[in-house]
Amino acid sequence: MKKIKYIGFYDVPNQEYNRASALPATNKMDYICDALNRAGFAVHLVSPSWFDETAILAKFHKTETVVLHKNKKLTLVSSFGTTNKWTRNFKVIYSLLWLFFWILRNIRRNEKILVYHSPWLALPILLAKKIKGFHLVLEVEEIYSDVSSLHPFFDTLEKRIFENADSFLFSTEFLATKLSNNKNYAILYGNYNVPEKLAFPPTDGKIHLLYAGIIDSHKAGAFNAIEAALFLNEYYVMHIIGFGETEKLQIRINEINLTSKCKVFFDGVKSGEEYIKFCQSCHIGLSTQKMDGSYLESSFPSKILSYLSMGLNVISCDIKCVTTSKISNLVNYYNGSGEEIGLAIIKMDIKKPQHIKAEIEELDSQFLIKLKKIFI
Repeated sequence: MKKIKYIGFYDVPNQEYNRASALPATNKMDYICDALNRAGFAVHLVSPSWFDETAILAKFHKTETVVLHKNKKLTLVSSFGTTNKWTRNFKVIYSLLWLFFWILRNIRRNEKILVYHSPWLALPILLAKKIKGFHLVLEVEEIYSDVSSLHPFFDTLEKRIFENADSFLFSTEFLATKLSNNKNYAILYGNYNVPEKLAFPPTDGKIHLLYAGIIDSHKAGAFNAIEAALFLNEYYVMHIIGFGETEKLQIRINEINLTSKCKVFFDGVKSGEEYIKFCQSCHIGLSTQKMDGSYLESSFPSKILSYLSMGLNVISCDIKCVTTSKISNLVNYYNGSGEEIGLAIIKMDIKKPQHIKAEIEELDSQFLIKLKKIFI
């Protein structure tokens, strides 16, 4: 079985010490690993993720390779904990140098490798590619210089790695139009796995709404969602799950519940099977992040795929990366304030879960076909 090396900031949950990684990125990497396995490839994940700031007491851990299952293994960079600013910087530099030399030792000329795009990885990947001449398949979830420029140096590196990639995995059609330059690519909005049906909505005669995700004032998804409750009647119930600025959110929920007929509940953090059951017990998923910012064109909201895979109908802000996607027909849109969100909820055309499931499964099949073409 052909082996694909997949480089990115990846960590295994429930370890003694946490490493630098993001759960949405790890989840999408897991789906791509699964897709590669189903396409007939074994996967070797290579993670330069250093111990994060919670691992200050961690002693030096040497590089290790663990078998996650038969056709998926993971190599983790050696790392250590520290409270000192200079040794923290050294830890990052060491991890990137380690990756550079690991590639030189372990990757052949013209070998196809997959890299999850990150500003931190651009320099070691570009230098190693120049020396080894491997085929770079770059997974691009967003253009970081559009979101928040770290430094002009990193912006230049990002442009260079886009130019030097040989093929791509993109999260939106916009990215493909902007960056592909007639190179081979596949588009993956998010995780197309459809979980087993573990729960159903309650038979209480009410429509249960759900916002699941990070709770923050910047993107304001949860805060926008709860404002819609003021424009809904007693036949609706709204649930918020996630982590972040929960105290601030709860204060506003208490204020809304004083006058709103639609009651709002913050139900804490859910994960694993509990998360799946909670989502499947609702009818409508809310993707209500703020609607301004250039990053919206290049970054597909991952929660939309999460909702759809659970069989939920979806309300989303009217943003181009969603309206031009292949799942645009599965999504209901609003454009404006909490009142507009409420109106869209009231007017939405409810689709049956089995119809949504069939559409997601078709996207999964199409992605597998394109993935094979890239790596064969």
